[in-house]
Amino acid sequence: MIVDPEALARTYNHPSKDPWEAVQLWREASKKPDNWGSQRVATAINGDPNTDFEGITRSEVRAWVDGSGMPDAARAVQTARELGWNGDTWTDAVRGIAWLVVGIYTFGSISEENFAPSWSPDDPDSEAVIKDALSSVGVGYQHIERDNSKQGNEIRPTTHATRLGRALVVAGAPVGNKNKRSVSTLPDWIGDAPIELKTELALLFVQGRSIVYEGKATRRIQTNRSREYFEDIATLITDVTGEQVTSSDTGVTISAAAVRKLGLVN
Repeated sequence: MIVDPEALARTYNHPSKDPWEAVQLWREASKKPDNWGSQRVATAINGDPNTDFEGITRSEVRAWVDGSGMPDAARAVQTARELGWNGDTWTDAVRGIAWLVVGIYTFGSISEENFAPSWSPDDPDSEAVIKDALSSVGVGYQHIERDNSKQGNEIRPTTHATRLGRALVVAGAPVGNKNKRSVSTLPDWIGDAPIELKTELALLFVQGRSIVYEGKATRRIQTNRSREYFEDIATLITDVTGEQVTSSDTGVTISAAAVRKLGLVN
């Protein structure tokens, strides 16, 4: 599972308790009959020996019981479950999350203010991958064209943008400005992914981020990241191609043989 529900809940703030505890409390409250008021619900939860809750007040459950509300964290956890983001096998939705996370590393960003993600790929193949991934995770996509040449066009989710962004962060995507300090390594789950998915992720890194040299098949990934990050990328590409890929403090050099194994030609 690359999107853990508990970790997803804790990307939110709650005024009185741990966000995951609030999700569990809401679940307990929602089990009670619809015609019960908030006081009766609170009393029943406090008196239930099978729960860990005690001292729950009417005010803590009033909005959920009397107003049919739900904590923001609970809505996110419910959305993740309904759309399959927190599956424990490599379903289409979970693979979509994986593609979107790598897309954030290569040519995307997640807002520090509201967790909304966006992607700005420079090539049509990478653009198609992101659009397919957004469709796979059930949020759809919209293409934002910029009039200003200094800003690239963007692909954004059509729905559930901030919930998806939080899920991507839980899965290992960086938030805000990407540099050596904020991007140190790749998520551990990449190493455990099926070989065909790892190959697709490696391809996305290379076609979406590498420098293409005229007259040469060799490519290079070069940006402001840590050496460990470059080592992780080199390991990934080597694992799926079996060819030479080298890393240094300044980037990753992908041999011509590795580029060809990925099906890329200049």
